[in-house]
Amino acid sequence: MPMTGKRGRPSAAEAGARDERVIDVVVAVLTGEGLEALTLDRVSADAHVAKRTLYTVFGDRAGLVRAAVRRQHAYLGDAGDGAADLRSAARGILRHLLGDEAIGVHRAITGAAALHPLLAREFYEEGPARAQGFLAAHLPADAPVSPALLFTALLGEPHRRRLLGLAGPFSVSEIDAQVDEVLRAFGLGSSDPARQGQESSSS
Repeated sequence: MPMTGKRGRPSAAEAGARDERVIDVVVAVLTGEGLEALTLDRVSADAHVAKRTLYTVFGDRAGLVRAAVRRQHAYLGDAGDGAADLRSAARGILRHLLGDEAIGVHRAITGAAALHPLLAREFYEEGPARAQGFLAAHLPADAPVSPALLFTALLGEPHRRRLLGLAGPFSVSEIDAQVDEVLRAFGLGSSDPARQGQESSSS
């Protein structure tokens, strides 16, 4: 029997679940087929969400990509404030950006950057630029390194190898080792009290 009347607005939880479903589809299309395959019609069909809703919530295709990129940087709310949490902030960045989802989105945008320079710029501003700002908020005032250089060093070879398909996902211990090596190289040491105690007792 056909439904009559209009369904009310979704609850906040329902809207959140819907938006996550949309972003799941966006990421799947980007990582599996590339940017050119990403259209509002495709996302509407795969996510079972009305195209009008996509326009209202996300705007255009760039808005869909923006939402996917922002999800890669969910770590922005994970670490506390101040230099004491620098190690935690750095770990959060690597754990997200070395993951399969972030690597796939990065490959898709990089591959399409020459044809879509505005989208590439937005990707940079929503992704790497925000990550550098996040690090800046956790760096000591007298830090011997800029946020941009620290961000570049943290990603380094692990990120390059992931992008090229030369390495699989990194373990938590491997990510922690990368963070600690980079922080030590810049004289920032480790902000993990337990680790500092271990290093002091072994010296």
